[in-house]
Amino acid sequence: MKNKRWASVALAALTGAMLFSGCGSEKGENQGDSSIQALTPSDGDTVVLVNEHMQDFIASYGKGISQEYVTKTDNFAPVGVELTWAVEGAPTEYVVLVDTDKTFSSPDTYTVTTTSLTLQDLFVNYTYYWKVTAKYGEEEKTSKAFMFMTANTPRTIEMAGVSNTRDIGGKITISGQKIKQGMAYRGAYLDEIKPKGKTKALETYGIKTDLDLRKAAEGTAGSASPLGDAVNYVQYSCPYYWGGETGIDNAKNHTNLANAIRVFANKDNYPIYFHCSVGRDRTSMVAMLIEGLLGVGEEDLFIDYETSAFSYRGTLDGASMEHMVNTFDTTYTHLIILDENRNFQNACEKFLLSIGVTQAEIDSIRAILLEN
Repeated sequence: MKNKRWASVALAALTGAMLFSGCGSEKGENQGDSSIQALTPSDGDTVVLVNEHMQDFIASYGKGISQEYVTKTDNFAPVGVELTWAVEGAPTEYVVLVDTDKTFSSPDTYTVTTTSLTLQDLFVNYTYYWKVTAKYGEEEKTSKAFMFMTANTPRTIEMAGVSNTRDIGGKITISGQKIKQGMAYRGAYLDEIKPKGKTKALETYGIKTDLDLRKAAEGTAGSASPLGDAVNYVQYSCPYYWGGETGIDNAKNHTNLANAIRVFANKDNYPIYFHCSVGRDRTSMVAMLIEGLLGVGEEDLFIDYETSAFSYRGTLDGASMEHMVNTFDTTYTHLIILDENRNFQNACEKFLLSIGVTQAEIDSIRAILLEN
């Protein structure tokens, strides 16, 4: 049975489709040649960009459930969206425009010779518009604008040779704002990235800063980014969870943690890829604080954490995800009590202020990462 998250997606899809087709003024603006029809997705459909295992995980989510999905392999690759259409006659080629703006002000343009096109690396919880121009020698016909929406799920990404990767954006905060996508990515180390993965990191995701949370000389930490000299490389040895010598509450770890958080306060650093070794522990502490600061709710924080269960590096050490979730939960509990009203967003702000991050830096992070 689908939970409230998926029910909301269905409702949004229905509402969006009604608005799209029911606006009188838009009917005139959206006239196109009826001989070109969308097949998949159907006009107004909602599509899901995660695989069936992650769909099931999200739909049935409860803390610690990720243990059921551990295979010690990378099982998080995003799913593409295949656009298909029917057309009369025998065109020589098709030009397909895809945009998030229904006026197609700055579309991505594709030229194909078949009646299908697969789109990769789309944003989640987004509305996309597309239309097709069929060319028949000197003549051409253009369809109306079709629309589809992407479901509200985590946005996983894929870079060959890198494990446990995803975008922290796309989530809806407790105040109803959306976190920008394509800005901050998290994952495991880049030490074994393959040429194809490097191309993806630089050209598709546009990564400008490699924020390495490992200790110096841990793998390639402290040297340079495997993505190349054009990428800004920053390395701060960061803490794990709450308690003990390596805890985020230990004062000796505060300078490095504060410096890592400050990287997100400079708009020139984006897009940022931040990581430790496996992408689960130190990476999750930075992700928790940034997402908490932005107002991400408890369930989404935990889903983001537990998505590591779908990766090779995130489960490499054999630690039980149930145990790790309890450790994450303990950290969450210690942080939230820093605010008398148990507001996690306020608690994260108070914690970061206490370790030396300034209010101006906190305000900058929010301004950069939250959609208006």
